[in-house]
Amino acid sequence: MPIYRCRWPNGDFSFVSAVNKEVAVEALDEVDNAEGCPLSIVSDFMVHFRLADDGTFEFESFGEATEEALWQAYPMLDQTVNQILKDDPGFELHGSSTQEQEQRIRDAVKKEQERVKPRPVKQPQTQLGQDIKRAMDAPTSMIDREIRKKTAERLKNFKGEGKPN
Repeated sequence: MPIYRCRWPNGDFSFVSAVNKEVAVEALDEVDNAEGCPLSIVSDFMVHFRLADDGTFEFESFGEATEEALWQAYPMLDQTVNQILKDDPGFELHGSSTQEQEQRIRDAVKKEQERVKPRPVKQPQTQLGQDIKRAMDAPTSMIDREIRKKTAERLKNFKGEGKPN
């Protein structure tokens, strides 16, 4: 099953395993509505966690291929960090850095947070679905499926009057 990376408009990202993008968007609804957000398949995924003494899991690192896939989603930040590394080969992102380097990174992060805008999304097929979407901001596919399901249940029990034409 593919693993999708969702690049949220605020700069955050999420990973989800799903059979297709529609199912991925529905699963990501646990975080927020991912409709219109860039979703990409990550072919090589690896993440490491450490079991802490208090019984919690602490993020350790991403695998090399996963980290590379992440940087691809942040081209302005990647370019800035690579330029800093070119100017200062001893630079470490989580190590000591100058105020100027830190400011360049903060500026790149701000640009990344503003760069991605959600694409327009397909609206639900019915007025009821559109009303539900406005109220809940749920994925259109999920709303349409539930409305079809409830409609089929109601029609199954429908007893019309007279003979059908």
